[in-house]
Formats: sequence, structure tokens, C-alpha cells
Amino acid sequence: MAKTKNLGKVFQSPFRYPGGKGFLSEYLENELLKIDVDIPDYAEPYAGGAGAAIKLLSAGKVRRIRINDADQRIFSAWSAILNDNERFIHSIDEVRVDIKNWNKYAEIVKNPALAQDPFQLGFATFFLNRTNRSGIILKAGPIGGHKQAGDWKLDARFNKDSLIKRIKWIGEKSDHITLSNHDGLAYLKRAGKAAYSRKTLFFVDPPYVKAGGRLYLNLMTERKHKQLGEYLEGGHIPHWVVTYDHCPLIEDIYSRSHQSDLTVVYSLQKKRNQRELLIKSPSLAA
Repeated sequence: MAKTKNLGKVFQSPFRYPGGKGFLSEYLENELLKIDVDIPDYAEPYAGGAGAAIKLLSAGKVRRIRINDADQRIFSAWSAILNDNERFIHSIDEVRVDIKNWNKYAEIVKNPALAQDPFQLGFATFFLNRTNRSGIILKAGPIGGHKQAGDWKLDARFNKDSLIKRIKWIGEKSDHITLSNHDGLAYLKRAGKAAYSRKTLFFVDPPYVKAGGRLYLNLMTERKHKQLGEYLEGGHIPHWVVTYDHCPLIEDIYSRSHQSDLTVVYSLQKKRNQRELLIKSPSLAA
């Protein structure tokens, strides 16, 4: 595959995620070169903030990104950004970033049934992601604390101008973004039957075995981890990269695949390095 030109500014995802994999975009770009098409597609079955996806699309390295997330809150946020872009931008511009609104949106995120519509649920999710410690949507307090007595205040990660530019760009590229709301493995099984899977790199970053509910809104059982590994190693999808926490269960599940170490810097109140596994399909291991 011929290298593609950088088509302009490389945009960051508008979301914050502890341990987010946006930093892997350069590595993933090299893996994309192994797919025998002019410009491939790229998919994230457990998208979250889709950090790498946004970077690759904005850099012109992929033709289309497919982002999927099983959690209704994350899906609603992406859906609002893609399908009601002007309203989302207006909401960012107009919202008061204060504890009163934090409390309001925290209640909606905790109990999505309180939302007036999917847009409000999506914006509430986005607001908490930008105003909570480390970007953790559930079970995390506001930046600066409820009394706003800390050195950092609630709006420390809510730069409206920057966020609006990112959101506007996503709206402009919405024809190149496919969004879905399925269980990650169910999404992969659907994709495996589709013609586009042959020209797509699937970056699979599922909830980790040892991670608690602070990091992920949808956790996975050991059985689901095994089912995911069995499906990927079964050859149904030709090009995939998986990241996981380093543990015997995952090393055993993917024993037939190429494994290497990956160090990720997490920001959970204080930065820490976490050793992880990077696993890839036979088509990419050569």
C-alpha cells in the first residue's frame, strides 16, 4: 500500500481516557501499510474516546473509521456529535462549567432514564468526561473537588475553543465515520461477515481483566475474554491488533498469536506506568 499524505492538522479526540491508545496511532499507521489496499478502513469495536481513530482519519491514513461502543452513554455522546453537530457546539459554547451543572449531569449519567432525550445523555457524558478527575465518567469526583478548593478547577480540561474545533471537524468528516452500538464481540462477528473486513484494520482494546469499574462502563467476564480470543484467533477477521493487561489468562488465550510488551502511562490522580500486552493477527506478524 502506498503511503498517504497528511491532509492537514492532526486532530485529537474530544474525549479524555485514562490509558487511552491515541499514542499508538503511529504504530497502527505502520500496521495499516501491511493491508493490500490503497487506503484501508479502520475500526474500533470498543471505541471509548476513539483516540487513535480520530488521529488516523485526520492525518489521511484511513478512508473511513468505524467506531462502536456498547455503552449507551458513550454511544449517545458520539451520536450527538455526529448527528447534531451544531447543537453540540452550541451546548459547549453556552454551558456554565460549574458544580451546579456537574451535579445535574452526574445524576443523568448515573441514571440515564433521567435524560430528556439521547442528546442530553450524550452531552452529560461528554461534560463529565471533561470535568471529572482523569476523565473517568463514573465513580469519580469533579476536578478541584465539590468545594472547588483544589489548585485545579472544574474547567481545567474544558477549553471551549479547542473542543469546539475538534467537534466541528468531526461533524465535517461525519460521512467518513460509521457509528454503532453493539457488544464488542457481536460487532466483530457482524464485521467478519462483511466485505469491508478484508480492507480494515481492527484495533481491539476491550475492558481489561484486572481493571475495575472506574475505568470501564461495561466490564467483561472471563468467558467473554475467552470467546473474544477464540473468535479473533479463528481467522474470521484477517487484520487485527489487540491490547490487554499483562496476565496469565490473556497470555494463554492468545498463545497462538504474536505477543509483545507495551508500556502505557495512565493518569489516575497520579501518573503511573502500566505494563500491557500488544497482540496481533498472523497477517500483521510477518
